[in-house]
Amino acid sequence: MAQQITVSEEVFARLSRLARPFVDREPQDVIRRLLEQNEGAGAKPSEKPDSQFARPVLPGDRSPMSRVPRERGAVVKIGYHRIEAVSVRSLYEEALKLLVADYGSKLKSVVPLKTSAERYLIAAKPIHPTGKPFVIPVEYRGFCMEAHKDYKNAVAHLRILCDRLGLGLRYLG
Repeated sequence: MAQQITVSEEVFARLSRLARPFVDREPQDVIRRLLEQNEGAGAKPSEKPDSQFARPVLPGDRSPMSRVPRERGAVVKIGYHRIEAVSVRSLYEEALKLLVADYGSKLKSVVPLKTSAERYLIAAKPIHPTGKPFVIPVEYRGFCMEAHKDYKNAVAHLRILCDRLGLGLRYLG
């Protein structure tokens, strides 16, 4: 039997911001997903603190390995440069601009860089080894990166590229 609840406009607005277009059709869908994420993080509902002052888990508290694939935002540090991005595309755009500006000639020596037998992370043209075009190409000054991936893989692949260039990459949140 369905139950009805009343929420304030503020709570409804917060739920709306968490909704995924074309996936969440009702507030209940957002609530169900959040409950599943919470319970899937290893805690059972009965183990959660009752206090209204319990600190929520923030995106920066978790590694990209535990994040929802399409969760927005990432902060990384490449060498001494901090990049704050709202999407994988923006992360790769900023990283590519930095790498071309500071390490352009060295970058040429690692291109193309494969992430699998079928896909490149970075190439001179937005075409994978199979001949298929990049789905979400990020292009800058003769280099193209494939941004069609979740945050876990985006950060892992960017780390591989930075390692090849002799740079450090730190995930900050």
